[in-house]
Amino acid sequence: GKDAGATLITHLFNAMNAFHHRDPGLVGLLGVEQARRPCYSIIADGLHCHPASVKIAYFAHPAGTILVTDAMAAMGLADGRHALGTLSVDVTGNKAVLVGTQTLAGAVVTMDQCVRNFRGFTQCSIAEALEAATARPARLLYGDGTVHGTLRPGARADMVLLDDDLHVQATYMGGQLAWARGHARP
Repeated sequence: GKDAGATLITHLFNAMNAFHHRDPGLVGLLGVEQARRPCYSIIADGLHCHPASVKIAYFAHPAGTILVTDAMAAMGLADGRHALGTLSVDVTGNKAVLVGTQTLAGAVVTMDQCVRNFRGFTQCSIAEALEAATARPARLLYGDGTVHGTLRPGARADMVLLDDDLHVQATYMGGQLAWARGHARP
């Protein structure tokens, strides 16, 4: 737990024991006093976690939300059979499953889609959704004062430009344009 140095619950609800009122397990850590609550990563694709579960977690600990994709190599590719290491995976739409099963095998959701889903599931502000995808995970990984996940003088200037509907329009790395919608790579 947090007393032993835990700072993150990885993929909240994913492959965890179910919450029970007498034995809340890891999910129960969202109910401890604020100073002891770890952050939690959550896959907001609507498959790994039901939208209501995402909303419950957010309302229990909004400042602890870290959005992750759990994306596998087939993200952005056409539906069909793909590889996840040595495993074969069937991708249909937004769902990736081990061949011949309904067992989820990673995800194919993009981060911008997770941000849009998270906003829709929780009704949080755009700023809160973007912080869960940028500044908060950067602070968890690199500490306060990091040059990652922030826009300020001296920061790395790795950034994604989004339109009003939170769709990616351009990506910058180290302040240099790396990709722009509708344009060949610079």
